[in-house]
Amino acid sequence: MKNKIYSLLIVIFVFSSLFSQTTELDSLKLNVDKAAGTDKVDAMNSLSKAFWSIDPEQTIIIGKETQKLAVELNYKPGNAKAISNIGVAYYYMNDFNKALEFLKSSLIIRREIGDKKEIIISLNNLGIIYEDINENELALKYYLESMEIESEIGNKEGIAGSLNNIGMVYENLSDYTKALEYFRRSEQIYMELGNKYGQANTLDNIGLIFRNLTNYDKAIEYHLQALKIHEETEDKDGLANTLGNIGIIYDDIGEHDKALDYYHRSLKLEEELGNEVGIAGKLNYIGIIYDDMKQYNMALQYYIDSHNIYKDISHKIGIADVSNNIGVAYKNQKKYDQALDYLQESLLSYRIIGRKKGIAATLDNIATVYKEIEKYNKALDYFNQALLIAKDINVKDLQIEILENISDIYSIKKNYKRSLDYYKLYSSVKDSIFTQKRKDIISGMETTYEVELRLEEQDKEISLLQKDNEIYKLRSEKQNLAVWLLVLVLLILMVLGFVSYYRYRSNKRANIKLEKEVEERTHELKKANINLTKEIQERKQLQNQLIRSERLAGVGELAAGIAHEIRNPLGNISSSAQMCLSKYKHPAEVQQFLEIIQEDSDKANSIIKGLLDFANPRDVKFERGSICSVIKSVIKRINARCQEKNISVNIDCGKDIQPSLMDVKWLEQAFLNLAVNAVNAMPDGGELIFNVKQLKNKINVICADTGIGISPKNLSKIFDPFFTTREDGVGLGLSLSHQIIEDHKGSIQIESKEKVGTQVVVEIPMLT
Repeated sequence: MKNKIYSLLIVIFVFSSLFSQTTELDSLKLNVDKAAGTDKVDAMNSLSKAFWSIDPEQTIIIGKETQKLAVELNYKPGNAKAISNIGVAYYYMNDFNKALEFLKSSLIIRREIGDKKEIIISLNNLGIIYEDINENELALKYYLESMEIESEIGNKEGIAGSLNNIGMVYENLSDYTKALEYFRRSEQIYMELGNKYGQANTLDNIGLIFRNLTNYDKAIEYHLQALKIHEETEDKDGLANTLGNIGIIYDDIGEHDKALDYYHRSLKLEEELGNEVGIAGKLNYIGIIYDDMKQYNMALQYYIDSHNIYKDISHKIGIADVSNNIGVAYKNQKKYDQALDYLQESLLSYRIIGRKKGIAATLDNIATVYKEIEKYNKALDYFNQALLIAKDINVKDLQIEILENISDIYSIKKNYKRSLDYYKLYSSVKDSIFTQKRKDIISGMETTYEVELRLEEQDKEISLLQKDNEIYKLRSEKQNLAVWLLVLVLLILMVLGFVSYYRYRSNKRANIKLEKEVEERTHELKKANINLTKEIQERKQLQNQLIRSERLAGVGELAAGIAHEIRNPLGNISSSAQMCLSKYKHPAEVQQFLEIIQEDSDKANSIIKGLLDFANPRDVKFERGSICSVIKSVIKRINARCQEKNISVNIDCGKDIQPSLMDVKWLEQAFLNLAVNAVNAMPDGGELIFNVKQLKNKINVICADTGIGISPKNLSKIFDPFFTTREDGVGLGLSLSHQIIEDHKGSIQIESKEKVGTQVVVEIPMLT
């Protein structure tokens, strides 16, 4: 049992109670007789509305006369209202197509007029009808537009109502996370406005969501909160509704005695209110509980009492539902003639109002009766009709029941092939729904967990804000008390008005201030978190650099020592070989060995020179130079090798690159090492690219190749001394380049993908 804020159903109940008495109708008729012009149109619209619940056909008659007069007077607001009244009357008569037709026409006129409040009423009415006929996407569309207009005009009460309506649509769509989000926002606004009625209704709706998620403890918790508010405000209608909701939960979990207790309390309140629809509904639910307990005689007593009331008030949906329940109860008692009478009555009612699910369920029940009395052909006829509708509206639970029954009948008739075919269909649908139910259960558990976490966080925030508000209220009360002591008795009425206004403005300012403080604090925390994350990253980078520097220093010291120790004996070897070659004649074989000694000595000496360049402190001499000139010089030195390997070279050096202080010799060595590595990575040819740009106070150089790339496991080690993947390599080039760039206070980064290529990004600050 759902509550719709600003909904058509509430309006129907309010006006049916307000104008049900004859004296009220007489008064409205008298107003019509006295009025003229547009006032007469307004009076006729009020009279037409008064007949909504007691005689909707009379509403249509008066509404058409009102519409005619409004058109003659060119009175568009009156015309729109008359058309709307007719639409509501058709809705009350369960003719939803006609209702939609008239309400849409009314909305068009109201849009032309631009009366936003009336537009909101039309949008909500259309949303309710689409929700009732299970066109939930369209209902959502109208409710969202209604909320947008409520926000434009700043009507918080209306915003809360729209949020509540949207939440119910998401509940119909089984999107319980969104439903809870909208209900929670609605409840928050109602609480801020002090609207206990709206707050309680929304809490009830939240309870219904948790019931759908089978979180019964949480559902009862919210219903009890709503119950407490209804008791405080002495809202008997709300009490009756909430007691019924709690009764449903206890029925779901099999605690029938508790369920009956809550329903009887609810029924008593409905009787005190004289709400016949509510009384009939509660009697029907009590009957269902006795049905669940297999006490069919007791169930029938309540069903029949409910059925009689629904008939007295011509409530077609109620008649259809209860007739179906009575038919099933008689079937369970094996009283098949009575069962068929009531089931046929239910079927007729459902067909009149166009409820497909009700039609399918009743056809299934009738077929079951015929199956039990062994009239199998009739049973099959009704089962097949029910199956077509169940498939059309995709009600799988009903399809399973029907398919199983059809399979049983064909088995009884010994048509085993047909029986097997239907059994396969039955198994297929059952398996699909079982899988879906498991998914829904898991989804429901996840949703409940996520929503509870979100609600706990929101509750904490609300609790803090409430405490701040309470402190402020205490201060305000003290100030107001001091003012009261200074005011003369003769000015009490004036002071009351002033104090009320002052408190309202003060509380409003306090709330705004609190919201602003919370927002600022949240922003500060986010900013602090970003800064902390950045600082941690920077520290990690500095730590890595420090570790690398210490490692390189150790490696450099070791390399320098080894180089000095090897250089002298290596020089002796080279000199001796050279002397033997120049002064003495040797056989050809000896001559060849001496030449090898000479060549390898020179090669080793070159490696030692590289080690010393890497290990010894470089004498960096800064002088004004051009980075573009450095790059061009590098390209000249490797140009022959590039041509030999079929490598094209492209240089993009911007014209706006300004000269800067640098050590041209060492920078040329650094970029030469990068270029050589790039050339070696393209043994089958490719493209070498140098791109130079000036970015504010630094120069950006990109050296890219289309070579074999570097594997991820090697990428982290490429700047380590002596690391190389080449058989004839030493592994000092990139380490030396890295040091040279650091000497210039710059940075070097490498990105690479295997079989795609490598890109080296060097950034050097401009020194002046």
